[in-house]
Amino acid sequence: FYAVTPSETTFANLPDIPDYMEKVSPWMLLLTTLGLFLDRKNYAFNDSVTSVITGNLYLLFKFSGSILSITAYIAVYEKVHLFDLDIYNPWVWLLAFLAQDLIYYLGHRAMHEWGIFWAFHEMHHSSEYFNFSTAIRKPAFMEVGSTVFNLLQAFIIPPQLFVPHRHLNFVYQFWLHNEYVGSLGPLEYILCTPSNHRVHHGRNPYCIDRNYGGVLIIWDRMFGTFAEEREDEKIAYGLVHNVRSFNQIWLQWSTYDYFFRQKPFMKDANEKEYYPGLWNKFCSIFQPIGYFPGMKTRRFLWWRHLEDNTEGIPEVDHSVAKYNPDIAFEQKVYIFFQVFIIFVFSLEIDHKRLSLGWIDLWLQIALVVFSAQTFSYYLEKHHRARAIDVCRNSLIFAYLLRCFSLPLVLINLTSVPTLSYFAWRDDKQEKIRGKHLAGREKDG
Repeated sequence: FYAVTPSETTFANLPDIPDYMEKVSPWMLLLTTLGLFLDRKNYAFNDSVTSVITGNLYLLFKFSGSILSITAYIAVYEKVHLFDLDIYNPWVWLLAFLAQDLIYYLGHRAMHEWGIFWAFHEMHHSSEYFNFSTAIRKPAFMEVGSTVFNLLQAFIIPPQLFVPHRHLNFVYQFWLHNEYVGSLGPLEYILCTPSNHRVHHGRNPYCIDRNYGGVLIIWDRMFGTFAEEREDEKIAYGLVHNVRSFNQIWLQWSTYDYFFRQKPFMKDANEKEYYPGLWNKFCSIFQPIGYFPGMKTRRFLWWRHLEDNTEGIPEVDHSVAKYNPDIAFEQKVYIFFQVFIIFVFSLEIDHKRLSLGWIDLWLQIALVVFSAQTFSYYLEKHHRARAIDVCRNSLIFAYLLRCFSLPLVLINLTSVPTLSYFAWRDDKQEKIRGKHLAGREKDG
């Protein structure tokens, strides 16, 4: 809730600043797990596990993104800062808080409106549910997309205040992702709340491109992007056209594919290109989401957005069932514990990354990514899921011959007997099915 004081969050040296996101990650996972077990209405196993896996990848890759962002910020700050502000002054701390929240609003808005920047954010909106797991459903490379906006603060805000406020702004937003808290009365005019953030995640026409704020909702009210939650219209969550997939690679990369490989080459019904010529194809990458030639746009800062954000947005059909393939109970148990162990392994990587060599660091990250993709095959009931899992465990065993890791040992110890049981059970069921069919043929 951003319930901190300037004195406890101000440090003279950047390495001394705690990683608040890492500190709260286990609590976020705990609350998500409790929601999964206690609230079957608002949580689905497949979707929640996908969000946890995505958040796990975000935490792994945010280190590289943070290095890029913070290194660039320090370099720019040293060259262009206009004032030498006292980092221990509470008013400067408050200024840094406001600057971070305003910049978050601008960056968040750009990710929704400025073409290719949507690719850095779409993953967060791909869930058809709205709960605590949605909060941690962050694209792996989102840090890269936000860097260009964070640098705007470097003219004024010292790095020692930029870093903690950047983390705390993220932490605050976790509690916004729930359907339990209703309107908070007068606070709705000042703060971002679950009510106005539900609108942001909705795909109803009135919800599109609304309520971008991180902590304060005043920016949306000032710049005309605010919309109040309607009591007479149920919000449907997700994308305008939901992807209906839990495939991590597809969810992380499909939007880049759309902007670079599909949109520039789109044609109308008469096979005429919408974007003829190399320059027009390049410009199409930065045009508003859902834009086609002839639609009216309006400039905001250095990008353009649709003048009518509801244009082309279909009404919600609530009769369409959410994508949620049914998975056997024993597979859910297996996936749950595997995801938990991978999460612990990821925390181990994060703690040891400075002492790990580059080869081991990237090999371990590759094992996490491969595991994430393997789990997505289970969640989609892919017929090759177990074969891929056998390959995953073989690679983990091979890596253990190079470098010991207790979480990886636990993965092998739990996976091998479980996969053997799955194979035995399937073989037994196949034999029973064969006998049943043979009996029917004999009777016939």
